[in-house]
Amino acid sequence: MNKFGFRAAMVGLVIAFSAPAVVHAAEADDAIKYRKWVMGTVGDHTQAFFAILQGKVPHQDAMAYHARALADAAAHTKASFEQNTAGQGTEKTTSLAKVWEGPDFNAGLDSLVVNTAALADAAEAGDMAGIGAAAGAVGKDCKTCHDTFREEH
Repeated sequence: MNKFGFRAAMVGLVIAFSAPAVVHAAEADDAIKYRKWVMGTVGDHTQAFFAILQGKVPHQDAMAYHARALADAAAHTKASFEQNTAGQGTEKTTSLAKVWEGPDFNAGLDSLVVNTAALADAAEAGDMAGIGAAAGAVGKDCKTCHDTFREEH
């Protein structure tokens, strides 16, 4: 095989193996499951962080970890809601259709990303005043979203 044939064969292999990685819409149930996993991660780290902050558990050394993990997970929330799954699939979801009907939901997620990053920065710096302010903002973001865009259960 000459040099050109080898390169062509390699390009063909790269294309063949990367074809599944092409961005496409997921099945509704898969998109809903993924979204639930991302939001579950956000919720788990939020609960762990607040349990430490409120003195319910003695894991002060893990406060910055949970704050940073929360911020990292929050950064992925918006992408997990890109696919409109309203009325689709059989997977149970508590997301209301109005999630995809206007800019308010995305603005709320943007606020969550900013506020969780501020929380992580304050926790890593050991800045208790900053932690208090950012924790209040994160709590407000979560409550507003749940009250407005989530079905009661």
